[in-house]
Amino acid sequence: MKKTLLLLTLIAPLLGGCIVPVSVTPNLCREIQTRDGVQIRLMFGLTRPDGSIIDGDDWQNFVDSEITPRFPAGFTVIDAQGQWYDAAGHRIIREASRIVWIVAPSSDRNLQPYLKAIRQAYQKRFSQQAVGLAIQSGCSSFENVPVE
Repeated sequence: MKKTLLLLTLIAPLLGGCIVPVSVTPNLCREIQTRDGVQIRLMFGLTRPDGSIIDGDDWQNFVDSEITPRFPAGFTVIDAQGQWYDAAGHRIIREASRIVWIVAPSSDRNLQPYLKAIRQAYQKRFSQQAVGLAIQSGCSSFENVPVE
């Protein structure tokens, strides 16, 4: 028993920053009346290979033509600073970037083709090597909460 307690004492601080999967907390999601879904983050660099910047108008035209039609219910765009390793040039690249955060039902069968189309369109339009993608399961709600 003492060995187990010691082991748990040593491991617990390491687990402090872990994300608890929704499967561990389904009761919480039900209690706060949320729905199962996915949180999608697409990461877009704003520097072209020739060093020129993808300006606000170019970005907004891309959003209007590629993202909005696929996710008309809404999304969030976050200005960010990105960093990535250019394996071909053997160097670290730092650049302005944008993160598009989408919350969608996990049952949406269009997610895979929509995300693929958005990523490919950006790569082609702006000569990008890649568009980052992160998907996390969880629960969410965008309904009005009564104010007491």
